[in-house]
Amino acid sequence: MRSRVTRSRLIAGAAAGLAAAGLLAWAVYPAQPIAARPAADRGAQSTPTPVPSGPALPSPPGTQPVPRVTPPGTAAPSPTPLPPPARTAQPTAGPFTAGLRIGAFTGGQSLASFDAKVGQAVLTVSYVRWGTPVRWLAHVVAAAAAARAEPVLELYPGPLGHNARQIAAGAGGSEGWLASFGRTIAQTGDPVTISFFPEMNGPWRQWWSQGPANYIRAFRHVHAVLSARAGPLITWFWQPSAMHNANPDPMPWWPGSGYADIVALDGYYYFPHDTFDAIFGATIKLVRRAAPAVPMMVGETAAGPMYGRQAWEVGNLFAGIRGHRLLGLVWFNRDQHYQPYQFHQDWRLQDHPGALAAFRACLRRYGPLARLLS
Repeated sequence: MRSRVTRSRLIAGAAAGLAAAGLLAWAVYPAQPIAARPAADRGAQSTPTPVPSGPALPSPPGTQPVPRVTPPGTAAPSPTPLPPPARTAQPTAGPFTAGLRIGAFTGGQSLASFDAKVGQAVLTVSYVRWGTPVRWLAHVVAAAAAARAEPVLELYPGPLGHNARQIAAGAGGSEGWLASFGRTIAQTGDPVTISFFPEMNGPWRQWWSQGPANYIRAFRHVHAVLSARAGPLITWFWQPSAMHNANPDPMPWWPGSGYADIVALDGYYYFPHDTFDAIFGATIKLVRRAAPAVPMMVGETAAGPMYGRQAWEVGNLFAGIRGHRLLGLVWFNRDQHYQPYQFHQDWRLQDHPGALAAFRACLRRYGPLARLLS
C-alpha cells in the first residue's frame, strides 16, 4: 500500500465535538466501538442501512439457488485442501511489513477483542454512507491507527449521493462532501483504503450501481477527487462479488488497472459442497487475464456452523489464498441473522471453538503475518 506523509494530527477532540453536535444522524458503521460515540447513535449499528456487504441483502426472488440438504450421516466427506506451495517472501509494500494481511469487520465489537482472541488484524472495515460527517470519519481513521490497523472505508449510497450516476455528476451535495472527505484524509496523515460501492456486480446492488458504464464513471471520478487531495495515503480496492451463488461476471465493472491498487473479492462458504475454487476460482482467472499485475485478496468472507464443516472450510480458505498467491483476507466477524435470507448465520470465530482453533492454526501455518509499520 502507499507510503505515509507527515502526520498532522488535527483530529484531537473530534469525538467530543461530534457528541455535542449530534452529527451522526446518518451512518458510518465502524469496525470497532468508540467510547465517545453519541449515545443516541449507538443503537443505529443494528440498522440494516448501510448493510454490510456479502450476505447482508437477499437477491431478488428466484435468483438464489437453494443449498442441497443432505440427511445427517449421508454427506460425502469434505475434500482435503491441497498442501500449500513453498513459502516465498512477499515484498514490503507501503505501511505494511511483508506477510499475510488479515483484516476484520467486527460488527461494532472491539477490534482489540478480535486481536486478543483471534489474531491481530491490520485491516479494519467500516461501512460509510455517502454524506457521513467527515469529522466522524477522521475519528474512525484515528481509532484504527491507535489499534495499529489501517481502516478500509467501504463507501455506500447515502443522503448526499444516492447512486453512481449522481456521484459521477457531482450532484446533490456529493461533490462538496467528497472534497471535504479528501481533505480530512490528508489532515489525519494516516493511510486508508477506499472501496467504492463494493459488490457492484451483485443483483442486489443494481439500484445504486446504475450499470457498468455509470459505475466506472463514478469510480474514476471519486478516484480523481480523493487522489488530488490525499493520493499518497490512499489504497484503492475494487471489490466485486465473486462469481458464486449465481453472481454475474464482474469484469464489465472493471475501472482499469490505473484505478485499482488491489482487487478484493467477496465470497462466503454458503453451501455444503463449497470450496475455495468453487467460490473464487473462476473470478480469479478472469481478473488475472484482464489485469495480471494487480494484486488480489479476499475482501470479505466467512464460514459458518450451518453444515458442521466450519473448521475444514477455514483451512480450505487459507490453503486457497496461499495456492492462488493472494495477499490475505478480511473476515466478516459478526453474528448475522437477517431473515428471510437463508444463509445468514453466526460468523463470529469467538463463538465456535473449533473454527477459532482452526483459524489460529492457519495463522501460524501460513505466516508470517503482515504488521503496520510505525
